[in-house]
Amino acid sequence: MRTKIHVAFLWHMHQPWYILPEGAGVLPWARLRASKDYYDMAQHLLSTGFPCHVNFTPVLTEQIRLLSEGKVSDPYTPDGPPSALEELKSGLIPMPISRRGFSPPAEFSSSDEFWAWFFLSWTAQTAIEEEGELQKLLAAEKLDLHALETLRVWHKKLIAAVLPLYRRLSESGQIELSTTPFYHPILPLLLESSVAKRAQPHDEIPVFRAPEDAQVQAERALHHHQEIFGQKPEGMWPAEGAVSPEALELLAKLGVRWVVTDGAILAKTLGRPPSFAELYRPWRLRLGSHEIFVFFRDTLLSNLLSFEYGKWPWEKAIEDFLSRVHGNCSGWKEKAPPLVVIAMDGENAWDYYERNGRPFLLGLYRAIKEHFQPTTLSAYLSRYGWGGELSTIWSGSWIDADFRTWIGEPLQNRAWLALAEARDAAQSSSDPQGKAKAFEHLYICEGSDWFWWRSSKNHTPLFSHFARLFRAHLAQAWRELGKAPPAYLETL
Repeated sequence: MRTKIHVAFLWHMHQPWYILPEGAGVLPWARLRASKDYYDMAQHLLSTGFPCHVNFTPVLTEQIRLLSEGKVSDPYTPDGPPSALEELKSGLIPMPISRRGFSPPAEFSSSDEFWAWFFLSWTAQTAIEEEGELQKLLAAEKLDLHALETLRVWHKKLIAAVLPLYRRLSESGQIELSTTPFYHPILPLLLESSVAKRAQPHDEIPVFRAPEDAQVQAERALHHHQEIFGQKPEGMWPAEGAVSPEALELLAKLGVRWVVTDGAILAKTLGRPPSFAELYRPWRLRLGSHEIFVFFRDTLLSNLLSFEYGKWPWEKAIEDFLSRVHGNCSGWKEKAPPLVVIAMDGENAWDYYERNGRPFLLGLYRAIKEHFQPTTLSAYLSRYGWGGELSTIWSGSWIDADFRTWIGEPLQNRAWLALAEARDAAQSSSDPQGKAKAFEHLYICEGSDWFWWRSSKNHTPLFSHFARLFRAHLAQAWRELGKAPPAYLETL
């Protein structure tokens, strides 16, 4: 092969809207992921100069902005209610601590000591290993109130640093940033829920149709991204990798140049498993007078990083990844070099890796720079163009190439019907101000996460919290219209 194998990583950073209509936070995930994973991921990129792609959802970046400005909080701090501390002690919000390089005491001698270890467990590995003040804390005989206060200050610093770090990396040209429709909705389902029938013909699919909302969610994402990061993104990671011809036509009309989805979507589109020569190329999709380019991730390699390599010694994991990429691209005969796309959640996996994934990611980035050509998606597309043309695309997501994770089960369908009823009421309202306020809450309720946790496949002890958030915003939409929320919301 004359040219190097090109590898493009897309790290997808997302958290749903954890804030109630009155402004109180319910769950701490945006805060905790910012102080640990979003900060760490930026530092790994800075220290290696590794070019890649980072996708931020606006629903997440807006929460990070509010956290940085001290405008939102959640109960899971020493200032919260005793019930929050009891929930933490029960393991409701875990401490990702077992592989971090330090050992907590078998029993905590005080609530201050517990809180200090909780904050330490959610502190970026880079800061723990490089900041002298934090090293001194670890050298102490035990973590006390002083340690807790120090860690709380550090968390504020780390969270405030996240968005400026990624903006700096983007402005330097090292990384490319992209976005997702604002509240992470499944865009094909917003346009017309019956699209799910294409992949789930025998499922019961409730009627929901809100093409205007789909456009608002996408347009707002583009504007918000520009406001936060200083420039409009060229591409999008559709929420859950969910695509349809109609959804991609909408994005193309809005000026989105490219999207990324799952390799199984390409297989369904072609009607057969793609060859590596087909998978490792961008495709041009023509939709009427518009076009958009589609990258398909390598599902197996992405899932190995997401779910398997954390169980391996990190050196062996890197060796295996390099070997698989070399093997997949052996005998390459295409004019353009292969483009291996790895797309995955950029935060959750590292809880299960040694030292929050730091040795693995630093080693992986350096190995890829040595053996392959790391790149961004737009850079590859601009240099080599597309490798194939499609006249349509399969309608589905990155999970089983369908929408079953979000629609089709009774608990999910009840939520969709409740959302549809509230939206119909808002649409027919004669009060412009109330209607506008109601839609702000409906947009939140269109996020995919509320339906994800209603799937029989996705059990969580936090379900009551997710259900509370969904119900609260749906109820507030009714109140903004001057109407009492339906009684059935209490059991939704």
